Order: sequence, then C-alpha cells, then structure tokens
Amino acid sequence: MSTNPNNSQYRRIIIRRANEYVLFKTDDIAYFFLENKTCFMVDRLQGIKYLVPKTLRDLSMALDPADFYRINKKYLVHIESLRKFKLCVAGRIEVELYPAPKEKVFINQVRMQDFKKWVTKGSNEQETPLFEDILGSQSGYSDY
Repeated sequence: MSTNPNNSQYRRIIIRRANEYVLFKTDDIAYFFLENKTCFMVDRLQGIKYLVPKTLRDLSMALDPADFYRINKKYLVHIESLRKFKLCVAGRIEVELYPAPKEKVFINQVRMQDFKKWVTKGSNEQETPLFEDILGSQSGYSDY
C-alpha cells in the first residue's frame, strides 16, 4: 500500500488479484468489511469485492478520517458510499451504502454522535435542526 509522506495516510491501495495487481485511489473505494474474519474492499465504480491483507483497525488508522469512518465492528465506509440512513428500533441507525452490501448495516447508539460529526464535517452548512432532532430524540421513530 502506498502512503502520503506528509501525513502517513494512504492515498492509493494496491491489491493483488491472481497474478496481477490492481491500483485504487482511496476515493474509488466504497467500503471495507469483514466476512468470516477476512477483510474485503468494495470498489465504488464497479462494486467488485477484493480481498485485503489488512485489518479494519489498521485501515481505519491509515486512511483519512474525513473520508472513512468505522461505523461498526464489520464496516469501514467512505463518505461517498453513504446514500441515506434512518433511525430504527432500539436506537440504532440503519445505513444505506452504495454499492449495496448483502446485509443490512447498522450503527449503534454509542457511535451516533461521532457519526453525526463525521457526516456533517464536510458540509458547508451548519448542523441543521432536522439532523440534530433525528439523532437526538428516540421518540416517534420506532416504526422504522
């Protein structure tokens, strides 16, 4: 994997696929996820899954936190792969990613405030009251 000399964050990732190597810019990565204790990367342009010989912990420490966020123990997502989210039962947030994974992806209550900060950090606008209300109150949304 190639790193940025100024801040030691990855800008490109090289993945071996059979007898060839495929180069990805970090902006072309949708998300990383665990399946059977093995880490995979999904490319944002074609939705192809690639084996990654790193842990999610290593990746989350090496990738730009403005772009990537560890939403739960199985997913590290790029902000551009996040399509929408909704409040669900038990105070969890269901996240819709693109390309869509095979399973539903949730954020638990513990990570909600950090998730809110991450999503709004790149916005030119202030945090909107609607966004604040969605993550701040648990009543009235249990029917999701």
